[in-house]
Amino acid sequence: MKVPVVLSVVHVVIDAAGVMTVDVDGVPRASEQGRTRGDLRSVIDEITSELGAPVRVEVREADGSTYVDVATPTESSGAAAAEPARAPSTPALAGAGFEPGEEVALAYVVVRQHADAEGNASLNLPPALLAATRGGLVLLGMSSRTVTPFEAPA
Repeated sequence: MKVPVVLSVVHVVIDAAGVMTVDVDGVPRASEQGRTRGDLRSVIDEITSELGAPVRVEVREADGSTYVDVATPTESSGAAAAEPARAPSTPALAGAGFEPGEEVALAYVVVRQHADAEGNASLNLPPALLAATRGGLVLLGMSSRTVTPFEAPA
């Protein structure tokens, strides 16, 4: 299993009656609202299966106690197990005009990678990180100082 650089965060708040509210990276999951503490494992399994990646789970109880753990997708997830892993057809971030072999950085240096022999760089990011950066990013050539703007897809 490939673990992303940044894990999505599942926030679970359990009220005094044992009813949960759930969000993933701040986006409420309407289908999970109203479920109870006993449904927590199945909700987390559904989320990790949909994302196909581990998640950080933060649970806050009504009494103020908190629990944090990392949950991974089950190996036998129906559709995910049936489909072979395949590389994405287009990279999450791409830029051109860099020097061959040059290290290319993403603004705020989220990740670095060396450009290939043609001066191209391709950086893949977890969907949660891309969703959080919709305002636009830039790729920066560390030696050429080439700047390539990038707008995250909507």
